Amino acid sequence: MQPAGYIDTYYSRTLNDQGSFPALEGEADCDVCIVGAGLAGINTAYGLSERGQKNIVVIDEHRIGWGASGRNGGFVAKGYSAGEAELAARLGLETAQKLVGLTQRGRQIIRDRIERHQIDCGPLTPGVLTVSWRDRPGVFAAKVEEANRNFSLGLEYWPTEKVREHCRTARYFDGVFSPHDFQFHSLRYAHGLARVVRERGGKIFENTKAMSIAKEGSCWLVKTPQGAVRTKVVVVCCSIYAQGLEPRLERASFPVQTYVMVTEPLDPSDLSASINTSHAIYDTRFASDYYRVLPDRRIMWGGRVGLWAEPLDLSTLMFRDLLKVYPQLAGKTKPQMAWSGLLCYAPHKMPQIGELAPGYWYNTGFGGHGLVPTTVGGEVVAAAIAGQDQTYKLFEPFGLGYAGGKLGRYVAQMVYWGWRARDVLDGLKEARA
Repeated sequence: MQPAGYIDTYYSRTLNDQGSFPALEGEADCDVCIVGAGLAGINTAYGLSERGQKNIVVIDEHRIGWGASGRNGGFVAKGYSAGEAELAARLGLETAQKLVGLTQRGRQIIRDRIERHQIDCGPLTPGVLTVSWRDRPGVFAAKVEEANRNFSLGLEYWPTEKVREHCRTARYFDGVFSPHDFQFHSLRYAHGLARVVRERGGKIFENTKAMSIAKEGSCWLVKTPQGAVRTKVVVVCCSIYAQGLEPRLERASFPVQTYVMVTEPLDPSDLSASINTSHAIYDTRFASDYYRVLPDRRIMWGGRVGLWAEPLDLSTLMFRDLLKVYPQLAGKTKPQMAWSGLLCYAPHKMPQIGELAPGYWYNTGFGGHGLVPTTVGGEVVAAAIAGQDQTYKLFEPFGLGYAGGKLGRYVAQMVYWGWRARDVLDGLKEARA
């Protein structure tokens, strides 16, 4: 059954009965108010509850995990949208190692929480395979060796022959396999964490929009349509989903709309003749595809970037992308559903984590690589609020720059078109070589 308040996705259809939370009516007083109940907000609340903070209020305009947290590809992978080499070049190897190390620990934290609280969000299928569209012998192997040497990532280099055992397509060449990454049901996971926060004394209010945030004496006042939250500390975890709430965050990021399609179930023999693997996959193009086989033998296929509206006949458009890679699946299945979602990107491709004013925190901007970094963000912000450490300052070099303001989506679309053009040009160069 499709639960009320969610768009129609694979995740919402398979959420099962997780229950809902009431809207806030009247006033509430708390020590920490978190605006946004996606994985960034829920992880922050969980991290605070782990540190003994019980007087927490979480509010969201929609439902738990309504945005990108419940519409993604389900890849639980280390790192950030900015790559390891990019971080090392900008910050130096030592600081880059600390940042990447946070995501390695974050990935394990997710596993530990799932086991500890028996969250039904599996199966936790291991492995993410990154494949190359370009035949460049030695390039990938050198990158894997460097990444393992500098960051102890445990990556494996796969030659073309091994890649094509798993991905039966002539489109791909060699690749890199990350055995410690995995896949899961992100919306069930978000609900599982929310349940723990509630059991520990936290209060969660769905369908409760934050209208404004203002200082009132020694506290912060978060106004909602039918009430208000008075709090000592506020944490904003929803910059692109809260237009007009905090202009400084809005100016520092831009929304990127991406798309996901799910097919009807396939015959096992058709899968073994095409996507012959349980690992999640994405490619190295600037405008990449990402996909995985779901437990019921359907294919979840994501990619592309849009400006404002969802394309007409999105399912067919995405299915054509799938057939470009696996033409042998023509006539073997068809698209069953498709949806879009907004990602919050900063120009530097790193999370935006910090304090706007004493007691006024932000934890947002996780781009298309957020399942692990939202755990990291929740942990470092919770630790800082609890007075335990200052690890969040590792993110200070990225700051809140200018991302185009109201033109941000147009900037994103131009960047995407540029990426597509570079992919085409790379292909032409190789064809001439």
